[in-house]
Amino acid sequence: MMGEDGGDGGKAKQKKRAVFLNRDIVIKRLHNRQHTKKVSPMVLLKDIFEETPDKDRFVGDTMFWKYFEDIDIQRIYHTNSVEYRNLKVMCFETIFYLVLMMSVTFYAYQLQSQDVFEGRIEQLDYWKGCDTEGNCIIQKVEDVKGFWNWMQTELVPKAYTDERDAPKVAQIETVFNDNDFPLYWNPRYIGTSRSNILLGALRMRQLRVQPNVGCTVSKLVEHVFPDCYASYHVDRESQVSYDSRFAPTYLQQAYQWQPQEITKQTSVEGSAASYAGSGYFIDLPANKSHASIMLQDLWKWRWVDQLTRAVVIELTTLNTNVDVIVNTVITFEFTPNGAVVGSVKSNAVRIFMFTPSLQSGATLLAFVFMILLWVIFTIFSIWTLWLMYKTCFNYLGQNPLGYLKESSWAVRFTFPLRILYQFFRYGWNFADMIIMGCFYMHMIFRINTFTSVNAEPALAPDVIGHPEVFMPFAKLIEPLVLGNNILAMLAITCWIKLFKYLCMSSYFRLLVRILESCAARLVVFCLLLLVVFFGFAVAFSIGLGYTNASFVTIPKSFLVLFFLLIDGYAVDEDWFQPGKDQIVPLIFLAYIFLIYFVLLNIFIAIVLDTFSLASRMNAVDPDKQNPMMVFLKTYYNWMKGQSLVRDDSEEHMKQEDLCITLDLLPGLVRRKWVEKKRRMQRVADQNFAGMVLFPEDDRKNKRDNSAGTNSDWLLPSTQSDVFDEMTNAMAQKPVELYDIPPAVMAQEVSRAQLQRLMDEDQTIPLLLGTKKAVDVIRKFKTPDKEVYTMQQEAGETITAVKSMQGTVFGRIDKLERVKLDDDVPQVPEIGQITEQMSSAVTDMRNQFRVQLTGIIEATAVLFEHLVELTQ
Repeated sequence: MMGEDGGDGGKAKQKKRAVFLNRDIVIKRLHNRQHTKKVSPMVLLKDIFEETPDKDRFVGDTMFWKYFEDIDIQRIYHTNSVEYRNLKVMCFETIFYLVLMMSVTFYAYQLQSQDVFEGRIEQLDYWKGCDTEGNCIIQKVEDVKGFWNWMQTELVPKAYTDERDAPKVAQIETVFNDNDFPLYWNPRYIGTSRSNILLGALRMRQLRVQPNVGCTVSKLVEHVFPDCYASYHVDRESQVSYDSRFAPTYLQQAYQWQPQEITKQTSVEGSAASYAGSGYFIDLPANKSHASIMLQDLWKWRWVDQLTRAVVIELTTLNTNVDVIVNTVITFEFTPNGAVVGSVKSNAVRIFMFTPSLQSGATLLAFVFMILLWVIFTIFSIWTLWLMYKTCFNYLGQNPLGYLKESSWAVRFTFPLRILYQFFRYGWNFADMIIMGCFYMHMIFRINTFTSVNAEPALAPDVIGHPEVFMPFAKLIEPLVLGNNILAMLAITCWIKLFKYLCMSSYFRLLVRILESCAARLVVFCLLLLVVFFGFAVAFSIGLGYTNASFVTIPKSFLVLFFLLIDGYAVDEDWFQPGKDQIVPLIFLAYIFLIYFVLLNIFIAIVLDTFSLASRMNAVDPDKQNPMMVFLKTYYNWMKGQSLVRDDSEEHMKQEDLCITLDLLPGLVRRKWVEKKRRMQRVADQNFAGMVLFPEDDRKNKRDNSAGTNSDWLLPSTQSDVFDEMTNAMAQKPVELYDIPPAVMAQEVSRAQLQRLMDEDQTIPLLLGTKKAVDVIRKFKTPDKEVYTMQQEAGETITAVKSMQGTVFGRIDKLERVKLDDDVPQVPEIGQITEQMSSAVTDMRNQFRVQLTGIIEATAVLFEHLVELTQ
């Protein structure tokens, strides 16, 4: 009762403070509990950086980029420290990368030109026949008759411009065997501006399908229409000659299938299918009237019939004013439904992209930057491979080749994957691989273009531009366009990687940490988003594919849904008319609700959560110096032969004051030193394989040797074991107060190491009576003169350790002389805590009594039931 009264009195005296909770306070508290700042590896590995003899192992480690703000400033002043060496590497890496990024930017700038864009647009509008309002004649072609009319009324007049008084561009000589009279040809102008020249002949190519392949005739109409003709696919392409026996002989080539190696053309992407580079082709003659007659004969002798699925017309022009080559492909698609769809695609490239040139101006600059980039990326590749080797070495703890020789075949097979995983754990290394891959792919396309031009007879200097020879520029321009797109990927990746080096500035560090933290989470979110978009793409394609051309196919629907997030979508009012099916509006509303109101808000929530966490964990300390600025200052003074180390003054000390053997120090200091070494070894084992910092430690061997012995807590298994222990009992050794391996006793401890040990443990300075390591060394290494005089007078040997023990005992005796009977002042807070603890103990005791009583009663009841069952 007294305990209960005391508890009630304690509760009465305790004043409860009113706490007002709301959503923000609860979230903030939970967030603070769950997301506490972890100890930086730079702090955990600080001692290892200072103690390890192999400091070069840490040079180039990515942890110095990850935790740049946690680099120890004081260690940077030491030019032989790990921090200084890494900052030196980081500084030169930053300078080199800036040179690489600017070189890539200037190189890309030299390759681009507004003339390329204008030349391409001019050819597109010219062959489409578009007016100022965007109405194009080629779009009016709707059937086979309209196709042949367009060929006669549009293609021939535009490809054969009447310019009789136009100047001759060049004289191309054609020599015939057994004939002393060569012919001379002149490339002709295209259009009335006399700025574009047609290079070579126009080539027409047809792609056909096989009948009854890829389709099936319905049983209802097969007696009327026995054959069907499917849409184009490479597997359904026809390779059968179909020329009429009465067709002109000069047209026989047009009715015979030829592979892509003969046609020298590339595949074409159309709106209905992707068409291969093979097919039935013929070149239009250089004479306008002859070309018109050839087209009439092809129409007359049914070159295009129900098996035709596409007609591709390819030509190449050169703008002599800006040196831009434009390759134009005019495609007419003949769908199985009977419609004809015409389209024009053009690609433009500057002339110096086809062959190296040393002409002055942009051509020379592009070539110089190309050579410069090869040199820079060779160095960059060597640097990246060296980093990969360092990562591999730190992960394995030994030479990778030696590790592979000792490993099994299964380990060798998975070895590259493990190394790549360790290397790509730092996201910016992945950016390095993308940069290198994009550069080498771009250069491969360019070099391949140079070799292809030299290997193509039609592009020889004495043949190029011949009006009777087809110029296969499409197979050269397409790789260049793809290489240009890869160059764009290279440029944007180079500029994105600049964020890695912005972490050295406190103004941008928070932004960089947010991007690094968001990247992995946003990748997972984007995968979820792609799955949702694909599901809606299927639904929209099924629901709107028959009324809207944008949703005809699933890929089109998939792309359109992405752009709906940006510019929205015009809702059709017919959806909500009476009698209309309401499934499509419901799908659209589900898309709006899930994408706009749920997933986009989740995206923003991920970014905000990362920002709130990063802003707290990466808060900038205004009093801390920038490690890179400290390094630059130190490096500048090092170049002048000056040192900025101010905390140590070893240059003014004697040689014997710089180190001391461990056996001369007190036992407690020895123990602290060994514990620190063991702690450093544990951290090294967790982070760096094969790193040995404390080889003298025999604790592991003791654990291994004692693994097979029985402990005192284990019972003997047989009676003979008891007698064996009694007869062969070994004397128990006293437990050592300071477990120091014997091999460590002769180890030397430097003044700097001892000073760091004293700074970390505050009990050591109190025990030794000084805060300076040099005083400790002098005290225990060189005996005090007064002590030495007392030793001679007393005839005893009083070591420094005994003297320190006497000092400690004297201080303990002084503490024991304190009057303990004096009145202790009353502290209200302590009294309140005491009452609360007493109340809590009383409540716990009462609850224990109740629970124990309940268990006893339940046991008694159980016992009674057991008795009844046995009776």
